[in-house]
Formats: sequence, structure tokens, C-alpha cells
Amino acid sequence: MRLAITLVIALAVLVFHYWASRRPPRYWYVGGIIPLAWLVLLAVAFFHGVVNWAQDWKIIVFPTLIFFFMWAEGHEAARKKELAKMKAQDME
Repeated sequence: MRLAITLVIALAVLVFHYWASRRPPRYWYVGGIIPLAWLVLLAVAFFHGVVNWAQDWKIIVFPTLIFFFMWAEGHEAARKKELAKMKAQDME
């Protein structure tokens, strides 16, 4: 049961991050909520000795890269969508 709840929470976080990363460029910071929360969580874990960098580096680096790449890709997609909308308005 605990694994199912963890998976549901992880899926909800990923779906929210995907949605937030694709907000219009003027709201670029909304997509940074999850990566910032992740970095804060990692910092707290390091300070409390829960995480050992030598042993856990793969578990730390992989999600961090996924969050930042999703944010960058979503921001780029939102920027292209906004440019296409502006071009469509200019042609009218």
C-alpha cells in the first residue's frame, strides 16, 4: 500500500511539473517550483545525514536532471507556442 501511495504522489508531482513547465514565458518561474523544492529537499537530507553523496549520487543526479530538462523543454515549447500565436495575429 505504501508503494502505491508513493507512486501516485510521484506521478502527481511529474504531471504538475509537466503542466507548470509549459506555462507562458512570462510565468517561467511556475515551472521552477518542483526543481526548487527538490533542491531544498536534497539540502535538508544532506544536512541531516540521510543522504551519502558517494553512495546515492545516481539517485540524486537522475531526478535532478529530469526536472531541469523538463523545465527547459517546457519553457522552450511555451516560447515557440507564444511566437506562433504572435505570428498568427500579425497575419490577420
